[in-house]
Amino acid sequence: MSIPKGDIKEKEKTESANKTLAYVINNRTTVNKNSKKIDLKTQVSSFSLSSIDFKKAVTKIIKPEEDDEKKVSKPKDAFKFVTLELLWKEYTEKLKKEGKQNIASILSLNNIELKDHHKISYFVESEMNKVEMDREIENLLPFLRNKLNNYSIEIELKVKKTTRESLIYSGPDKYKHLKKINPVIEELRDIFDLDF
Repeated sequence: MSIPKGDIKEKEKTESANKTLAYVINNRTTVNKNSKKIDLKTQVSSFSLSSIDFKKAVTKIIKPEEDDEKKVSKPKDAFKFVTLELLWKEYTEKLKKEGKQNIASILSLNNIELKDHHKISYFVESEMNKVEMDREIENLLPFLRNKLNNYSIEIELKVKKTTRESLIYSGPDKYKHLKKINPVIEELRDIFDLDF
């Protein structure tokens, strides 16, 4: 019985991916903070204390790779603010073409500010916009870092503080509000002998 070549390649790919994953897990963390061996084959209830140890051990697998990336000296080329603005607009246009109108409009609402030659400050209108931007920063930040060849760039999001006046419901409250806007209204009230 012959097996089609397409099936073999796909099977080889999945097997090699599984071997790599198993190799990384087995070689990197079989020890948790208490120096106990963790057997990855045994099942652990997600509600038990041992699941916490297991989660910590798995995060230790991932964190050394991230730490290695931080230790490597990455370029921190100087750039002009105008170049940053153009790249910001380019990224916004890219999102519009992809059909991500909501996040594109959030990115184009306000101007960016550059502090300390590497910290981008951006104001958003609401907490909800901040949550959406936090998600998008995962893609925006690498884009800017690669294009500007500066890996020390950070983005700081701030929510605009807006003051809202309370709604006016009663007659006297409306009168006080109008009096605040135009003090001459008091004279009209006296001339016509009106009560509020």
